[in-house]
Amino acid sequence: MDLTFLYAFLHRSNSSVVITDAQADDHPIVFVNTAFEKMTGYTSAEVLGRNCRFLQGEDRDQPGRQEIAAALAERRDCECLLRNYRKNGELFWNQLYVFPFGSQDGGVSHFVGVQHDVTLERALLGRVEAMARDLIQAQESERKALSRELHDELGQRLSALNLLLHRALPLFEAGGETGLWRQAEQEVTSMVGLVRDIAVALRPPDLDYFGLEATVRQLLAHRLAGGPAWVFEYVGLPARLAPMLEISVYRIVQECVTNIVRHAGAHQVVVEIVGGADGRELELIVRDDGRGFEAAAWREQSARRQRAGLFGMEERVQLLRGSFAIDSAPGRGTRITAVLPLSLPGDA
Repeated sequence: MDLTFLYAFLHRSNSSVVITDAQADDHPIVFVNTAFEKMTGYTSAEVLGRNCRFLQGEDRDQPGRQEIAAALAERRDCECLLRNYRKNGELFWNQLYVFPFGSQDGGVSHFVGVQHDVTLERALLGRVEAMARDLIQAQESERKALSRELHDELGQRLSALNLLLHRALPLFEAGGETGLWRQAEQEVTSMVGLVRDIAVALRPPDLDYFGLEATVRQLLAHRLAGGPAWVFEYVGLPARLAPMLEISVYRIVQECVTNIVRHAGAHQVVVEIVGGADGRELELIVRDDGRGFEAAAWREQSARRQRAGLFGMEERVQLLRGSFAIDSAPGRGTRITAVLPLSLPGDA
């Protein structure tokens, strides 16, 4: 191939390209194109012979760096996202694709890196995520207000009606209509319990006062009473977490338990909320020994059956920049795992 043509083509490319020598110590840069110079602010003369790590400056604690090191050692391609810095010190997000270039002896002579500045896309995505989190917080605030109204207003009015019924009991006894009174009293008592359950489902007051551990334990005791046996573990985490994290974890557990009660036919349920080994993550695991389902097709099945519960869980986790996984098979139960950072986007 005519190398003059190749270099001319690379220099005219809109994509930033960097080539390193795979057979020299420390993989020095041997070529960068014009798009690289525009993206980074460095000229070709300033970067030739250097390792690409200088683009990270002192910001070395990045998962992408480990991905690149492993790919270079294994002579394979990889794709990762890096925080890089232009010559003027300005941060930009680099979506980097690295692949090996073969030599005549069957080995690898060079690595080619294709870079894309995705700073704007990241900023826009961050704004969308922030808007979505604000929407969730607004929904939770509305739920809290409605829960308070149900409990304080409707609940108290029903309790007052119950008192009036008891005051009227002698009149019913005198007329021989105690059966009608008992029926009315049972209906009012049932309505009081229903209103209380709806209020708690909308926004559990215990979450604000006692925290996540006590509230999840109360949820399991209430929803699984008389049903499957359950085990709950909460370890390696502080007593109180960020409010957004607490309500998100609670909602995921709530939805999991609802699905288990309605669909799983389980005999045992285990809920674990534990701290990660590095102290920066929360891991939530909900598993049961019920019917299970085809985990690989859960999105298709949920859409077909118009069930948004699993989608809602995954969306909450993604908005908090966590990871979500479902492991299930027919007859083998279900395991749902969510890993969330303890420090949430937007926290001071």
